[in-house]
Amino acid sequence: MYHSSAAPDTYGRVLVGGSKPHVGYVFANVTYPTELSLEAFLPPYMDPRHDSARPRVLPAPAEVRYGEATAVKFVIPAGAGAGGEVVWVAAVAPAFATHSFGMNQRVVELGVGRVAELDVGVYEAVVAAPPTPGVAPPGYYMWFVVHAGVPSSSAEWVRMRPLGPGT
Repeated sequence: MYHSSAAPDTYGRVLVGGSKPHVGYVFANVTYPTELSLEAFLPPYMDPRHDSARPRVLPAPAEVRYGEATAVKFVIPAGAGAGGEVVWVAAVAPAFATHSFGMNQRVVELGVGRVAELDVGVYEAVVAAPPTPGVAPPGYYMWFVVHAGVPSSSAEWVRMRPLGPGT
């Protein structure tokens, strides 16, 4: 399709949509009718067999400044433990696209320091925000926690703000 795009949503699905261009919308009695489509693609990491390792992010800070360290809390299902498993945090820019180009497509792997268990199955990771706007321009990002290769059941919206007065 000519006007097509794909963008991640806050639940880890990929929304795929598009249309065939026409002068006006013509849906019937023509050789090539207007086609409008939208579907949610479920990547392999969304398979329910991964739910036993899937983290759930607890409310994250509303905004973070470049270079700051911040705490991100999350829950991992009982028995899955985060101790020996790799935990990382991804900041995903909300996509906007047209004509098959995603102009703001960006995924930034954030630095994770210590990961501590606060309670049974409840963890806190110290996460380093991107160092500069060159890595992640100011704006809103979906923060996903990834545990054992499985992303969280949903993302938290976090606003990246520059350091300094009046920003």
